[in-house]
Amino acid sequence: MKKTLLLIITLFTAFLGYSQMFDNIPTGTGIYINKLIASPSGDDLINEYIEIRGTANAIVPSNLYLITIEGDGNSSSRGKVSEAISLGDGIRTFGANGMLVVICNYTQNASDDTGLENTNGFYPSPYIGVISADATIIEIALTGNDLGGSSSSNVSTKVPDIGYDGNLIDATATYMLVTAASNPKGARIDGTSDASDANGIINATGDHTSWVLYDSIAYMDDDDVDGGENGEYAYGQIVYAQQSNLHSTKHFITTSATIVDFNTTSDANYILRQGTKTGYTENDWIVSANGSSSSVPNWVLSTSLEKVYPDAFAGWDGIKDVYGDLNPTAETLSTNVFALANIGVYPNPSSDFITISTQEDITSIEIFNLLGKKVSSISSELSNKTVDVTSLSNGIYIMKVSSGNSSITKKIIKN
Repeated sequence: MKKTLLLIITLFTAFLGYSQMFDNIPTGTGIYINKLIASPSGDDLINEYIEIRGTANAIVPSNLYLITIEGDGNSSSRGKVSEAISLGDGIRTFGANGMLVVICNYTQNASDDTGLENTNGFYPSPYIGVISADATIIEIALTGNDLGGSSSSNVSTKVPDIGYDGNLIDATATYMLVTAASNPKGARIDGTSDASDANGIINATGDHTSWVLYDSIAYMDDDDVDGGENGEYAYGQIVYAQQSNLHSTKHFITTSATIVDFNTTSDANYILRQGTKTGYTENDWIVSANGSSSSVPNWVLSTSLEKVYPDAFAGWDGIKDVYGDLNPTAETLSTNVFALANIGVYPNPSSDFITISTQEDITSIEIFNLLGKKVSSISSELSNKTVDVTSLSNGIYIMKVSSGNSSITKKIIKN
C-alpha cells in the first residue's frame, strides 16, 4: 500500500511538471526570463527593463515572483533573496504574444542641490512607445527626490507596489523566476543567518525547497576577487562569470550550474533569451556589456566580440525593435526573418497618409492606441505600402507591421 501511494504521489508530481530538481529547488516549465536590462547606462530608475515570457493570454500565476539573490561576497546578505517582484495578481494575463513587461516612470518632487523646489518634473519610461502592442505592460509610477541618484533611496513611493523600485541588484546577482507560497523576500538559499558559512551551494533545507523554479540566470563580476575577502557567489542554472579563467578560485557557483566565461572586465548590461529557447547553454541566451554608442531605448549591443555572447550578436542594434516580443536567435539573426529591422515610416507625424519604407512584402498592418486597443487593421498585402490614418484622432499610436511570420512595431503620431 505504501509503495502504491508513493507511486501515485510521484506520478502526480510529474504530471504537474515539478518532478525535476535544480540543486534542491523543484523546477517547472513554461515561464521564462525573456529580457533583463538590470544595469543600464543612464538612470536605472526608468532605464531598467524586465520582460517575462509565458503562455499567450494565460493568467499570470498569482504567486509568481522575479527574485534577485545577492552574490557580493563582502555582503552579509550573500545567498539571500534581496528583492521579490510580485508579477501576478490573479487577474493579469500574459499578452497576446505571451509577453509580460515591467517598466517604471518617475516624478521628481523634492528640492534640488540649490534648495529650489523642483517643478514636479515627470520622466516617462523611454520604452513606453516601443513595446509591442501585443504585450501586457505593468508600468510603475515612482516618485522621489532625484532621478539621477539611480538608487532605491531616491524612491519614496511606487504605484502599484509590487516590490520593484526601478533598481534591481546587479553584479554579482542571480535572477530567478519562482512560484512560492508566500513572498520569498528575505529567504536564504545559502548559508545561515549571517552568511558566514555561505559556500556558493544552494542549501539542502529552507523555504526554497518548496518553491517551483521556472527560470534563472546569474552574472558575476570580479570586484571582490582582487584582494577582496570572500569572492563572488552565484546560484543560477546558467552563470556568466566575469573572467572566470582568471578568478575561478574566488567564484563560488552552485553545483549544477552551466558556467560561461564572460571574458571581459566590463559588467553585463543586457541579458536576453534567444527566440523561444528554454535551455541553459550559450546558444540559449544573449549576454552583453553595452557599447559606448548605446542610448535608451535605442540600445546597441557591444561591437566587441569579447563583450557579447554569442559572437553573432556583436554590434546588433535590433534590440530596439523587439521590446515586448521574442528576441532573435543566432541562427536567424542575418536571415529575412529580421529584415524588417530596418523598416522606416514617413512622414511621421502625419495628418493623412504614412508610407512604409522596406524591401519586404507587407502582409498585414495593425494600429493600436496606447491603451492597447486595436483601432485599425489591414490584412491584405499592401502593394504601395501606404496607410491611410485620416480617420484616426490626433495622438500617439503603435503600428504593428507584419511580413510573413515576422513583425515589428513602430510608434506613429497622427496630427
